[in-house]
Formats: sequence, C-alpha cells, structure tokens
Amino acid sequence: MSVLSALAHVEAMQNMKAVPLTAFRHHRLSDRPLVIIPLTMAGEAGAPLAVMAGTARRDMTLLVVPQPRNRDQRFAFAADLGRVVMDYINSYRQDRRGEGERSQYTDVPQIIVPNQGGVNALADLGRMCRFRSTTGPYAVPEVVPEFGMWLTFLVDKAEMAGTSMLLPLTALLTEHWATGQSTLEDQNLASLMAWIAPPRGVSIAQALEEAENPDVCPPAGPSTSPEFDNRDLAPAIKRFDTAHALGDPHTLAAAQTELTELIAGQVKPTWRLMWSAISILRSVPEAPQTARRLDRDCRLFTNHSDYRDAGGLPQRKRDTAISAARRLSQLERALADFEAAMAFDDPFVLADRRSGGEAFTGTVVESQPNRTAITAKNTTVPRPRVTVRTSDPLRLAAGTKLISPTMQKGHKAVIVSVLPDGNTTLVTVEVTAGMGRGRTPKAGSVPDLDQDIAYLPDPGWRPNPTFPDSDHTPWTHSADPDGPDDNAVPENAAAEEWGHDN
Repeated sequence: MSVLSALAHVEAMQNMKAVPLTAFRHHRLSDRPLVIIPLTMAGEAGAPLAVMAGTARRDMTLLVVPQPRNRDQRFAFAADLGRVVMDYINSYRQDRRGEGERSQYTDVPQIIVPNQGGVNALADLGRMCRFRSTTGPYAVPEVVPEFGMWLTFLVDKAEMAGTSMLLPLTALLTEHWATGQSTLEDQNLASLMAWIAPPRGVSIAQALEEAENPDVCPPAGPSTSPEFDNRDLAPAIKRFDTAHALGDPHTLAAAQTELTELIAGQVKPTWRLMWSAISILRSVPEAPQTARRLDRDCRLFTNHSDYRDAGGLPQRKRDTAISAARRLSQLERALADFEAAMAFDDPFVLADRRSGGEAFTGTVVESQPNRTAITAKNTTVPRPRVTVRTSDPLRLAAGTKLISPTMQKGHKAVIVSVLPDGNTTLVTVEVTAGMGRGRTPKAGSVPDLDQDIAYLPDPGWRPNPTFPDSDHTPWTHSADPDGPDDNAVPENAAAEEWGHDN
C-alpha cells in the first residue's frame, strides 16, 4: 500500500465515508452484463447449492440443487446454468469485423460475481464440468462440457490485469474507493457498500452493523452463513430427502418449493445490492484507454471461440513448466501495461505512483530544443534535452524510458541523469519520439522552459520471451516420460469424484 492509499484509508476511517482513489473507472462495464451469484454447500468442496443469474435487475433465474451430494442433481443444475450462460455467450458470437484470420468479434460477454470467492466457485464448477463425457457411463448433456470449458477460459483470463470478461464486484469497488476497514473486510459486499452508499436515512455505522448481521444481510457467497446452514438449510434438505425417499410427488414438490424460497431469501438481498453497486460504478467516468483493453478482450474471446468451433480439447488440469512460464510472462506483461495505462489516464493514480517514487512531476528549468544526435546509421536526428526540477521522491535511474500524460500523443523520453539539488532533484531527460519526421521537432513536442510536466516509466513494447519446445524441457522441469500425457483428456474423465450411488 502506498503512502497516498494509506492516507485515503485513514481519512475514510476518520470521516466514516469512503474516499475515491481514482478519477476514472479503469474497467469496462458492459451495457448488458450477466450477473451471477453462486452459492456452494459448506463443507462440500465443489458442490454447488444454488445460483441466481440474469442480465437485468428484474430479470433473474434462480437454480437450486436440492441435494448437492446427488450427482444427477448436480449435473442437471450444471446443464440448466450452462444453457443460461451459453445463450448469453453465444449472443456475442454473431458480429465480426475484419477479414479472414484477422477478423474478430466486436464485443465480448461480461460476467460479474459478488467477490473473488465467486470467481473461485466458477473455477470449481468449470473444473467439474469440462472433462465430462456426453456418452457412455455417467453421461451428461452436451452443454455441460462446453459450459465448463468456457467457464475455465473466463476464469483464466480474469487473472489478466485489465480484462473485463469476468469481474468480482468487490474488486471494482475497492479499485475506486478506499474504506476504513481491512482488505479482508472489503470482500464483504454489504459492508463495502455501507461505506460507499449506505441506505438513505441510515448512518454508515448502523449500515455496517446491519451488514455484519447475516439475518439482515446474508453473505454474498459462495458460502452461506453457519447459522443459516444449521438452523434452516440442513433441516430443509433433510425434509427434501425424506420426501424424495417417500416418493410422494406432492410432498416432494412442497419440500422443493420450501427449499427454493429459503435460498431465494438468502440470495435476493445480494442481487439487489449488486445492481445498486453496478449503477454507482456506471456514474464513474470510464478511463480513456479502456477501449483499447476492450479490443484485446475481443481478440482473446475470438481466439478461444475459434478454437472451440474447431473442436479444441479441454484445458489442462495443470500447466506444464513451459506453459506456466509463458502464462506468467503474459500476466506480468498485462499488469505492467495496465498499471502504466492507469497512471497515464488518471491523475489520482499518477499521484499515488509519485508518492512511491515511481513517477514524477516538475518544472522545466533548462531546455536544449535544437539538440541533435547522430545514429548508428550516420543519420542526424533531433534529440532535445530538458532538465526538470521535481520535489517528488524519485527511485528512477538513468536509462529509464518515459512517457508523459501532459505532452502530445507519442511523446517519449529517456532519463539521462538524476542529480540531487537540495530538497529537490534535477532530472535531465532526452526526448526520443513524438517529434515528427523532420529535422526539427514539431511545435509542442518538446517541453518549454518553465512548463510543468509529468513523466512515468514506459512499459514499452517488447517481444514475447522465447521458451523451449515441449520435447526440450529441462529435465528439472519435465514430467515423468512414462507418465500420463497432460495434453490428453484423462481416460476416467467421466468418472464421478464424489461417488456414483448417491
């Protein structure tokens, strides 16, 4: 946590009111997101209990697994949810722009869950579904493995900074607001919204007290509260099991209705809260470079869609050494690009990075606008230099490449020297790009004397790292050559991990 972020949290605590951390919303919000609230059964890892899903506040579908330990009911639930999600995803697999292999879809689906636990629950559901067979023993409907593979894709891409296809709502809110509570407490959607937008006529302190009461504000999932489980859920499931054993359709229908209404009472408060939060987030202006990140999402979505249409295999159960290294490189690159774009677009984020010495602003005190240099190809090019006096703490060294949100588009520079000067620092930079093609820089491309300017590190373009082929993996990172092939679908993929006789 930076100094400014810490101060914002202290201010929120003192004033009992959330404090904005950014001037913009740096994640895209779709005009038609699919909100999903997953619930899982306590003590049963990967056993779904219920889901509420829908694309509008008054358009929701509640799906319940009356007995989460029953395999048939679990996969009937997965099929029903899969149809809802796949209908939504397929609605975006219509319009493409471009030609041939370079064409891509023009928009992407967006699923919003309450918190990171919701993302984890969808990851478990995708893992449960994607290897299932649609024929033979324990066959499942065709939509189940397709649904599982798409869920796994969305969960994987959710780890990439800046993507917006699967988003935990609490992360969106805490990206923009600082509260007076801990990071762990910020995962509670109800208490987080109590800081940001308490109910009308209710103080934040009172709203926080109600948010911590599971009878007033049930947990946003994926786990339900222990009090609810012991007092209400377990007896209702037991009554359903008894009715199922008796075989009386009227008693069974009554027990299932009771269970559905019971779970609906748990999930509807979160449903209303999520749509209120989405409405508040829409009021925050979107950052300028969000459209560029949408284009990357469209490319990723198109590539996976084409892979699925070509009959591609399910994702691996676990990464190999090479695929893990490649994935880590992609995640690191995406994070560097996203952090730089946020600071470039947002003065609040820039100030936060300045407080940590990762960017600086100052006044130009010296300027050599007509300076030139000779390249390795014996060509004379403009290379103006300016010296900036800054009072910001600075941890950037000579040779650091820079971009500037206060200069014209395309302006780039590199630090030549960093010299302390009393309580300030003199930073000499050389302008390297954004000056036009002439021998003299175009107007406005070089900072003027006495001009205020900001700089931050340029993540820049860099080629993807080169990794060895699978058959050249170092022996220290290779699997047993006589072991199973991780690329293949396991022979027992359709086997039920929780037993077959329930």
